Amino acid sequence: MDGLAIKVKTSDGNEQVYKLTPRIIVAFEQNFGKGLPKLIGEEQKIEHIYWLAWKAQQVNGVIVKPFGPEYLDTILNAELDADPNSESTAKA
Repeated sequence: MDGLAIKVKTSDGNEQVYKLTPRIIVAFEQNFGKGLPKLIGEEQKIEHIYWLAWKAQQVNGVIVKPFGPEYLDTILNAELDADPNSESTAKA
């Protein structure tokens, strides 16, 4: 999961990219009861992406409403992305 991030654009026009840290990934798996790779690969729901956005913001000190309709009203878009600050481990 190294190098995975989530890009979040909020209704106030702010756009941020947050690294998906082990803390966020484990919280996701505990909340949904399955592994992140399975849920974002085979069983992906948009709820999973928005939940990751919510948790990433929360972990990074952003004051967010509890996950649900009020929080979702503050989000314009969220998408999985590569972490721009991670070094590639790929070898040629």
